[in-house]
Amino acid sequence: MSANDIVPSVLLPPWTSIYAKLLALVLLYGAVVHIGNIAGLTGTPWLSTPLLWRGMDIALLIFNVVTAISLWRGVTWSVWLVFGGVALLQFVPYTLFRSHFILKPEDAQTLNGLLGTEALLLALFALLLWLKK
Repeated sequence: MSANDIVPSVLLPPWTSIYAKLLALVLLYGAVVHIGNIAGLTGTPWLSTPLLWRGMDIALLIFNVVTAISLWRGVTWSVWLVFGGVALLQFVPYTLFRSHFILKPEDAQTLNGLLGTEALLLALFALLLWLKK
């Protein structure tokens, strides 16, 4: 393992490195939310939620923890993981299969807020990575 595997050049500029750590904290917060969902602490008993929701809680919990740790450590592939994972695990399901995630009218607004926040976080990260070049 070389030094570039732990701290790649794309994460070396100070602002990019700081932002990667901020994203790691946001992802850890997401992991805590999914743990709360699974534990039934968010208002709805987990076993009474649709199977798709339960599967997404588990998948996103794993994704959030792995991605947060890799971003915090500055692992090279963490940049690809964050962009690819958010696209495949949030944008695709919450847009293409949107009706499966909306049980109450306020769920649509929650999804819109989540997708907007994710888009903003990824756009800022992409900008920092692009400015580095």
